[in-house]
Amino acid sequence: MITASIGDVLLREVPKHLVSGVDSGALKLFGSVIRDASTGQIAGFLQEAAPLAKLLSNPLLGVSELGLNVGQIVQGEFLLQGLGRVERGMATLSQLNSINLALSAAGIGVSIAGFAILAHRIGRVQKSVDCLAAKIDLIGTKIDQVRQDLIDADLAELKALAKSLDEGWSLASNDRAERQWHDVAKGALSQQVRFELRAEHILRLNPDYALADAMFDAVAFANSLRVAAFAACNESIAAHEAAADGARTIERLTGGIGAADIVRSSLAEASVEVGTPEWDTAFLAAKDDAGPKVRQIRHREAAIATRTAPLPLLEARGITPRDWLAAAREETEAPILLLLPPAGD
Repeated sequence: MITASIGDVLLREVPKHLVSGVDSGALKLFGSVIRDASTGQIAGFLQEAAPLAKLLSNPLLGVSELGLNVGQIVQGEFLLQGLGRVERGMATLSQLNSINLALSAAGIGVSIAGFAILAHRIGRVQKSVDCLAAKIDLIGTKIDQVRQDLIDADLAELKALAKSLDEGWSLASNDRAERQWHDVAKGALSQQVRFELRAEHILRLNPDYALADAMFDAVAFANSLRVAAFAACNESIAAHEAAADGARTIERLTGGIGAADIVRSSLAEASVEVGTPEWDTAFLAAKDDAGPKVRQIRHREAAIATRTAPLPLLEARGITPRDWLAAAREETEAPILLLLPPAGD
């Protein structure tokens, strides 16, 4: 257990400097890393945990709409490596929006909260694909790889890989579990490349960012399976390389996309004449819609880039990636774990 290796001292108070720093804006969230806004120094690392799945079945939290107020629901388990203790309490991390990000296809930290969460993420991608069926049919007449039946089949394969990843934790033999996880990593790489190619085809043929975004999410999810599988095998170098590959891929696909690109795409779909009142209305609507979409793109890039960021800190203290993931899976209260580096790091 990770608590045994740190020191099983349970306190009831969340560090006040962290809460006040986030609330004041002095601390900012970049993917799964919390940084000092002025110095860039790391203040903590976020990691999803098993209780995240409970949020999916709680209608009071509005998870189906992803309209969560993190300040209302994040029960913090804060792992303080430098002080050698685990702190429990109620965090008011209202500006982190970490639950929303954790439930997104990109996830937050290493994807390990269980099959319910993984299936939820695939379901979100499938829903996006289903909503864009007409666009897929239109593009599919020009690009054979972008067909809904093929996309559906690959999403089903991703779901099967997610199930296999989760089942590996139940195998009695470590050798068998590691073989299964290596198979997951191999299969997820194949799916990551397939959805990467689809995204490239869509952007090259007709920059439809709504449709391409579903492909980006599938790329992010496939990459998260690769990282989780290697981390579960204690293959730290492979996990880091997989995360870096995912970050490069997503950056290449979406790094150049900004609000202006999305506005142009929306206006092209609206088919309104420039200079008319209808165009002005469409422009304002497209501009308002572009902001959240760009933030989602940047969140996805950051989540992938920071996925394995805490592993060196953990390993320096004798905690293996598998131990860390096992602790996240065995957690019973906190949907998000927060690892704080020792003072002075």
